[in-house]
Amino acid sequence: MLTPYIVMIVGVLLAAGAAFWTLRAVRRAGANAGTGRFVLLVCACASVVALGVYLVNGRPELAGGAYAERIAALKLRPRETYTMDEWLAVLHDEARADPADAWPLLASGEVLLRGNRPEEAARAFDSALRRDPRSVDALLGIARSIAMKEGHFTPEALAFLEQASTVSDDPAPWLYRAMAAMEAGDDAAARQMWGQAYARMSSDDPRREMARRFSTGQQP
Repeated sequence: MLTPYIVMIVGVLLAAGAAFWTLRAVRRAGANAGTGRFVLLVCACASVVALGVYLVNGRPELAGGAYAERIAALKLRPRETYTMDEWLAVLHDEARADPADAWPLLASGEVLLRGNRPEEAARAFDSALRRDPRSVDALLGIARSIAMKEGHFTPEALAFLEQASTVSDDPAPWLYRAMAAMEAGDDAAARQMWGQAYARMSSDDPRREMARRFSTGQQP
């Protein structure tokens, strides 16, 4: 409970110190007493205004102050009404509340990709991967982020796709590798990747027929 007040007091002391050093610099520069008093008054007013803003909006008696209140109010709203920034704020709060859970970071990465912010998305997916080193979704997310940023699947993106294909039987990494091979004009590799994806798909997977056709060199 005392921590916010300590922060506030330290802020006031720093502001007072800044005013003192500013006034001393003015005096050393040869300004008259009237100028010095004016500078001191400006510094004092700035400190009072800053303190007032903190007390009104920061609410030092609350953990997180006004931000916590805004997040709590936001979580009461239907999630389908969120803007992109509101989604990111809620997911950030959830990630902070449970440092072991990779899902909020994976979701943040998807939101950022949809908002055409691939560099930030890559950072979110990388954070998710640090929480869950075997997360296929995180590995795919990093690869997709790189591809969006660069306009194609780079060797770095392909390395993440290859890693994803070794940690799970999910067909998704193979699908992305197949698309990367097609993009590169390597038809033989593409057919092989489509075949690997097809072999991992369930019988009711809607992508199954497309993968079968591509694996045999047919058009879907």
